[in-house]
Amino acid sequence: MVEIHTIYRLPMAKVKILIVDDDREFCSMLEDVLGLKGYVVCKSFSGSDAIKLLEKENVSLVITDKNMPGLGGVDVILKIKEAYPKIPVIITTAFGDKKFKEESLRAGAFQYFSKPVKMASLLEAIDKALPANL
Repeated sequence: MVEIHTIYRLPMAKVKILIVDDDREFCSMLEDVLGLKGYVVCKSFSGSDAIKLLEKENVSLVITDKNMPGLGGVDVILKIKEAYPKIPVIITTAFGDKKFKEESLRAGAFQYFSKPVKMASLLEAIDKALPANL
């Protein structure tokens, strides 16, 4: 299932962020935070739905979870980097270790965060990951 919620607040209104996580509560919390910062937010609750959504939506950045049924976070990163190499991907996980962090970064993740995510650090990473012309 895919949900798209648009919150228009300049200057970030043209920046669309896709959240990919099977934890609906985390998605909603992150959507609220990003919406308050003026981002347009799309949500997908599975990796395979997220890849389909990328074919239809002009997304500027993806935040994905590691552990999801079906297509997991590293596979999501690999598919995004293959089809959309310029889209930065940030990965989050509640079940990570140093080996997984290294694997995620090798796959092409821009940044890695353990849950619970510190929102200030995540917002800083989003700002760094987005091209200056957005």
